[in-house]
Amino acid sequence: MNKNNLFKAATILFLSIVFLCPGWAFSQEIDNVDTAFEEARQLAFDGEREEARKLAYAILEISPDYHDVRILIARTYSWDGQYNDSRRELAYVLENTPDHKDALMASIDNEIWAEKPDVAVQFATIATRYYPVDVPVLLKSANAHQSAGMDREVVLILNRVDQINPSNSEARELRRSIRISNQNYTLTGSYTYDHYSEVFGPAQKGHIQLARRTSIGSIIGRLNYGNRFDTIGFQPEIDFYPSIADGWYGYLNVGYTKSSIFPEFRAGAELHKRIPYGFELSLGFRYLKFQNSDVIIYTGTITKYQGNWLFTFRPYITPSSVGISRSINLLARRYFAGPDNYVTFRGGFGFSPEERRFQDVSGDVFFTESQFLGIDAFKSLSHTVSLFASFDVAKQELSFSPGDFTEIYTFNGGIQIRF
Repeated sequence: MNKNNLFKAATILFLSIVFLCPGWAFSQEIDNVDTAFEEARQLAFDGEREEARKLAYAILEISPDYHDVRILIARTYSWDGQYNDSRRELAYVLENTPDHKDALMASIDNEIWAEKPDVAVQFATIATRYYPVDVPVLLKSANAHQSAGMDREVVLILNRVDQINPSNSEARELRRSIRISNQNYTLTGSYTYDHYSEVFGPAQKGHIQLARRTSIGSIIGRLNYGNRFDTIGFQPEIDFYPSIADGWYGYLNVGYTKSSIFPEFRAGAELHKRIPYGFELSLGFRYLKFQNSDVIIYTGTITKYQGNWLFTFRPYITPSSVGISRSINLLARRYFAGPDNYVTFRGGFGFSPEERRFQDVSGDVFFTESQFLGIDAFKSLSHTVSLFASFDVAKQELSFSPGDFTEIYTFNGGIQIRF
């Protein structure tokens, strides 16, 4: 073999070792495992979790029982929704060191996020046996019991925390959330004002609703009010969000009225599924029956939870005698202090499923193009009272003059009371 071929063969061998054995390649660069661990932590916190895991596994090639490194790997798997992989790494640590506090805490979090509250409680029970007066462990145990709906046990744990540290702010917040979780009723009132730039006079809408949380899901009764085109009308409807199984829930809706400014009958159904990596998918339909026609709208969502943000993509597809109408709605929501404090940015284009229909006196339905942008805010004033408001700007095609648009400015506000 000449020198050139020998060099090529050596190069191929080296690259094969590097790509097939990445842990070995990393291990050659690691001079200090503690320094490398800090680098892996920083990668994980910067969102580069796959790179963090590669470096962490390389550290374990050198130091297999460096448990903090393995716990970091488990945490990144939990953050990515890979709960079984996280369990595997944490089980290794706990088999070797059953009282490892960080591994027990990580196990509790992993099971809560995996929606396995009973398993989280089991780990919490083990942790508090080893650390009966450790406040962070007790608070983590309280979180586990709260996720399992064991409010009485949560209060007992928080009483123990108060004996150790009476001024603990996290314990106070947990007590507040317990009070909120025991409020099974929510009363909401809302008012909406639509101002049209031309042709139409202002329109008013509103609703009052009562929601009841039950063991099988939330049930909502709602009475809608409308004052549009010199016509006043009401429409009652019911929503139901059934809990089906772990990671699965549904949506059902039905409403009826004889008022001409609302669909005579409406119904809807949608199935939601939470999947790993912070995603949620859904698929369903809406049915609207008007005086002389009816409409079926197929819809669904792709939702992503990312840190304090929620992003949702929702298309609407409506078959009709003249073809298929489509529209897309987009939503980005930023949460602040808890789930009851947020700002939402919304937009859509195509054929909006509600506002696209200007129904005339004959009861005919018109499909008109629209685009809109909106912003809304929801603010919790206390554990019982919240306020919300929104503003939208839309361009709506005129049903009697295709290609011409009117602008609609929509103001909405309301109050929500829990009890």
